[in-house]
Amino acid sequence: MSDLPIQRHRAILDHLERVETARTVELAALLAVTRETIRNDIAYLAGRGVLRQVYGGAVRLGLQEPDLQARLATNIEGKTRIAKLAASLVPDGSRVALDCGSTTLALAKELRARVGLKVWTNDIAIAQELGNGAEVVLLGGRLALAQNITTGPDATEMMAGYNVDQAFISLGGLSAAQGLTDFDREGFSLRNTMRSAASECFFLADHGKFGRPAPLRWKSPQTASALICDRAPGAEEQAMLNHIGLRLLLA
Repeated sequence: MSDLPIQRHRAILDHLERVETARTVELAALLAVTRETIRNDIAYLAGRGVLRQVYGGAVRLGLQEPDLQARLATNIEGKTRIAKLAASLVPDGSRVALDCGSTTLALAKELRARVGLKVWTNDIAIAQELGNGAEVVLLGGRLALAQNITTGPDATEMMAGYNVDQAFISLGGLSAAQGLTDFDREGFSLRNTMRSAASECFFLADHGKFGRPAPLRWKSPQTASALICDRAPGAEEQAMLNHIGLRLLLA
């Protein structure tokens, strides 16, 4: 591979057109250059607005989670079914970690009937939804006003200090090729910590997540108790779930 930057840049963009996401180490091996060279190339291309730089690599433009308002208005019926099934798994008096998002907000609405809950969340709307009946711990961190959440290492560190009975975590995407995936590094770190803190962990994904790629991959997702969906994914996705040993619950 030529060391000419313009040729490397073209090769990186061509590779992202095929695979949609790529890690720095993968690109360095592909182009036979150092990781530092690839990091500089990615930073340059991100500055030109032709790809998105993420922790550890790069993502083709367009691979990003829809904004909160769009998610709140999408597949309300399916998310409500997921929420009702998820709520049935939560007894009175439970300690529950709720990830941020439109499906977990629907779950919070279903949990208002529970008695004696203690809830940990970084989602301000969820905290407000449950604050009148449950004991709510709003995880501290940097305020991300556009998403109405707190985020960053402070929120993750705070969650790491607790043990909970159940954690409910929204997936960014689910595909046969990539498995279970997520978009945001800081949010991903917090969700992973919620999973580690919980005796039982449930992933939540409505059918809009099926086949949708995202740059971050969940490792060892079979440590979760189940994946709750509003409809069955395709045969290839179901084969992937069977391969990793993750139980599927249909709402």
